[in-house]
Amino acid sequence: MKRIAVAAALALPVLLAAMPGQAQAPPPAEAAKPADAGTPAEPDAGKPAEAANAGEETKPAPAEAQPAENKPGDAPPPADAATPAEAAAPAAPSGPPPDLAYGAFQRGYYLKALEEATKRVVSDKDPAAMTLIAQLYANGLGVPPDPVKAAQWYSEAAERGDRNAMFAYGMAKLLGKTVPKDEPGGMLLLNRAAELGVPEAAYNLGIIALRTTNGPPDYATAYKRFSQAALANNGDALYSLGVLTKEGKGVTADKKKAADYFLASANANNIDGMVEYGIALFNGEGVPRDQEMAADWFERAALRGSPIARNRLARMYAAGMGLAPNPVLACMWHLLAKAAGLEDKQLDEYVARQTPEVRAAAIQGARFYGM
Repeated sequence: MKRIAVAAALALPVLLAAMPGQAQAPPPAEAAKPADAGTPAEPDAGKPAEAANAGEETKPAPAEAQPAENKPGDAPPPADAATPAEAAAPAAPSGPPPDLAYGAFQRGYYLKALEEATKRVVSDKDPAAMTLIAQLYANGLGVPPDPVKAAQWYSEAAERGDRNAMFAYGMAKLLGKTVPKDEPGGMLLLNRAAELGVPEAAYNLGIIALRTTNGPPDYATAYKRFSQAALANNGDALYSLGVLTKEGKGVTADKKKAADYFLASANANNIDGMVEYGIALFNGEGVPRDQEMAADWFERAALRGSPIARNRLARMYAAGMGLAPNPVLACMWHLLAKAAGLEDKQLDEYVARQTPEVRAAAIQGARFYGM
């Protein structure tokens, strides 16, 4: 989902999710309702789950981590894209009819989805069908992209009570690109969507609470909204809760609980969470110190493009702390981190001391990973 940066007092992933129309065809159907639990479930300690999503921008990690080294393991295989299930036939003739529009959308039959959704709009003024049509126009799926028309459909669907449309149209009002800018109206819609269980709406309200444009950050509100989004296993929200908990902003500082949030975020495939949990493991903050496990998490994040994780991994390979020294991999990860803008003079000197053969092998490896 496309995001725009907003000012915040913490080094959080201060990101505003753009209206769903900016995304790569996420299904616009009603979002899964969060569980009734008040806080995110405590994650299992230690063992990383397979991560699947490509990374987002990371925040600079604490400088305390003074990594060691080992060979990067094979990248965890990305989870297969969810294959839409066939629409189940009604158990009985009196059962609800299958959602033909959404089923066609899931399978990539966008013109058929538009046709079926239009039928439902004409016959029933169905707001979910309106949101689906908005999604098609917003992403240019089966039709030429038309963000203005998409916003019009989101607007009508929101008026008729569709919570995903409320979020999308609320973001459109806040951004002011396809409709006139209206921050109070946008905030009202986001609040309504959040209360109806849209985790992205709750997360964005948390980010907005940290903005300093109208005064000091409201950490208590941010923590509340991030907690609400975390109920749906939102990785960004879990990571943000970890940062607030680690630094005692809006909640009592608790390194163990912060590490739990970071692990939950990492298991939700959030790259920032992977990096922070790796740092917690390396330094033994809130969890038992485990440099090898830290390297594993750094590697997972590094393979997804995190410059910070790549820098940490390079230092671990160079220093041989907890992992076997490997000059080629140390140089390779440093070159990749540096190519992304993360400078490290100490590692520059380390690379300069290596033989031409080591440097050549490192460059070849870095090129394999896209340098």
